[in-house]
Amino acid sequence: MLVDLFSLILGGLDSKARFTLGAFFLRYGFTNTGPLTIDELAGCLGVPTTECADALSLLLKDSVLLASAESGRRVGRPKKSFRLHDGVAMKLQLAKTVTRPLAAAPYLGLVERLIKGPYIHATRPDTEIHVVPARPASVEQDRGAVPNRTSLLSRSNRLLLAMLFAHADRFGVVDSFGNVELCRLAGLELTSLKQRIKKLIELGFIRRHVPGVASPIFAEKLKSSYFLNLNHRQLTLGADIVGFVVHECVDEGGDDVRYLGDIWFDLELWRNPATKHKYSLSELSTPASVIRLFRYAPKHAIEQLEFFLSGCVSNLLAQHWEQLDVTTSGFVLGVRDDIRALFRKPMRDVKDASLLDEAEVIDFLWVMTIQFARVCKARFSRIDGLAWSSLNFRLLPSDLRLGYACLGVLLDEGAGGGWLLREVGEHAGTTKITTESLCPVELREKAGLLTPAQATAV
Repeated sequence: MLVDLFSLILGGLDSKARFTLGAFFLRYGFTNTGPLTIDELAGCLGVPTTECADALSLLLKDSVLLASAESGRRVGRPKKSFRLHDGVAMKLQLAKTVTRPLAAAPYLGLVERLIKGPYIHATRPDTEIHVVPARPASVEQDRGAVPNRTSLLSRSNRLLLAMLFAHADRFGVVDSFGNVELCRLAGLELTSLKQRIKKLIELGFIRRHVPGVASPIFAEKLKSSYFLNLNHRQLTLGADIVGFVVHECVDEGGDDVRYLGDIWFDLELWRNPATKHKYSLSELSTPASVIRLFRYAPKHAIEQLEFFLSGCVSNLLAQHWEQLDVTTSGFVLGVRDDIRALFRKPMRDVKDASLLDEAEVIDFLWVMTIQFARVCKARFSRIDGLAWSSLNFRLLPSDLRLGYACLGVLLDEGAGGGWLLREVGEHAGTTKITTESLCPVELREKAGLLTPAQATAV
């Protein structure tokens, strides 16, 4: 119901008014508040009085809430009763009758926590804080000491996160959510969205952001996608929601797998003026048609391709684990059709508009995806205690610069905790850990569980 409320077109409400509306609905639902002053209502909703007053002004002006004055009261601060407008209540009641897929908004509890609070700290995912600690400040001249508080996540950023979690799947993946739509739902300006997303990535609330891209390479404009951190301690209070597996291959040849990191490396060689003339296209491991197709593509276009192909690999592993080594299976050909549908036809070199060998591009990406899925199966099969053929899981895309010596997977098994497998030559050791916070940060960054600090620009 809260998701339905946030999905309504409610005029020109800003993020603070929408946050206040969400807090109001969680506190009172369809009922009347009874006589309250603005101070009392603000205390019930957990927002500052001034902010509450400004939000109420907008909500009443746009006929989202109704207010009725208390009769017969002549002394003290005026009190009013507030309730949802009949039109808004009717829309929500109608939305309530619509049968939703079971997979839709599976983590409404997190959405509600982001709105109800009372406190969401602006900390990294491993910091465990349950209250607002006060630290004595230094006394300057004759001024009294004022306690400093640990910084809190702003209500606008909490609302932004709530919107994302409301559209996430079981693994915290938000697929194809446009910036314009996100800003409309959250009451935010497009100019501030980039910095807000960057902040949430730095704090680990968002594992990975794949920016949208409009490119002549793809069949349609690709919207932004997100991997949200369901195990962030400010949301779960220390108990992981999803499990995870990290496989690290420490050998020098552990990253010797033909995947998108290779394509990005070859593109960098070809586009770099210092190295371009040292290599011919025939000397690169990536086919010439692929290099020419992506020669001017920004990094986030390659990241969109990686996000798409990692989804293909996840589906192959989760749905066809036992049959993955059978090359003649129909599902293997189905992956080729999915990859083909991603691209605009005919394929052209953006430099001179010459036609490219479409079959070479599609076949290369297809074979690479199948091979990488089999590599993932071989590596994850070495982890003891997991029956992969009966699990539901999602492969995490890695940062293109870090390669694939370290692979990460999210598990939907109804409990948190995870497994670490470190493979050195013929020696492999599996470690079971209770929470994601006990996994080394560097390892999490390599496996895609967190975005490295130097790569947070979006």
